[in-house]
Amino acid sequence: MGASRGLERRLVPARGYPLRTLALGGIKGASAVGRLRSAAAAGWAVLRCAMWMLRERPDVVIGVGGYASGPAVLAAVLLRVPTMVLEQNHFPGATNRWLAPRVDAVCLPSEAARARIGGRHFVTGNPVRREFFEIDPPRIADDRCLLVFGGSRGARSINRAMCAAVDELSRVRPRLNIVHQTGTEDEASVRSAYATYAGAYEARPFFEDMAARFAQADLVVCRAGATTLSELCAAGRPAILVPYPLAADDHQSHNAETLRQAGSAVVLRDGDLDGPSLARAVADLVGDADRLRTMARAARGLARPHAAKSIADVADALMSGRLEQDNDVS
Repeated sequence: MGASRGLERRLVPARGYPLRTLALGGIKGASAVGRLRSAAAAGWAVLRCAMWMLRERPDVVIGVGGYASGPAVLAAVLLRVPTMVLEQNHFPGATNRWLAPRVDAVCLPSEAARARIGGRHFVTGNPVRREFFEIDPPRIADDRCLLVFGGSRGARSINRAMCAAVDELSRVRPRLNIVHQTGTEDEASVRSAYATYAGAYEARPFFEDMAARFAQADLVVCRAGATTLSELCAAGRPAILVPYPLAADDHQSHNAETLRQAGSAVVLRDGDLDGPSLARAVADLVGDADRLRTMARAARGLARPHAAKSIADVADALMSGRLEQDNDVS
């Protein structure tokens, strides 16, 4: 089940799974009228979910924290269907914080998230595609490869900072090969800025083969979304993280801080980001091969290669009634 305006409308049917959508909107930051409409839509969504579950009799309902997660999981709780939530962020989102005490199990990405959420916890990590775990440690050869991306649509502040840093990055030693996922809107401006870059570069709106791009990289500049950080850890890649400042509850800053404390990342605030600050951060790291290797090992130390199996084990234990006897399955 998903939101009628979410990415799931495109992605889920394309993978061959049936999808039921709910017309839902956010409450936080909305006007009084908007909050009333959203609350009414959520109440109607709970009723729709309950009617569907009475027909289909699901064995377990799993929420992942999106708009549709609250009504669907709440309907399952009311019908006494086994329930669990997956929290991807180190600072849990509002929906999952509200649901956690009401469900049978909560799967978390790290120990850091445990103290910030109620319920019965299992630290499982986040599922990551197998090819990220198969990536070798960074080469850190004579040239360095810098991978820059901001998600599938790019990150404007990172793109602008990279454009402003081109001249200084041209002088960085060892020489930098830059691979930059720009997003569609900024592709032209980023390409124009790189026209004066002294080294090799590749700038595209989107890369389909991100695991291969991670494998090339010695250092990554990116946002601090939960999946991105899990991929960094799986691949064992050091990073300069620029948390998205408008993320709900500033959860990306909390995500980034977890990696910084572990020694696998440097954090730059979006408000402080410009060409000189980004160029300095990149130069400091690429010029210190030992530090890059240490950060790479720290990142790999945070990886949880069996996260998908651990989550499936929790669901299986719920369906078979064994979870009460299991202390942990992660």
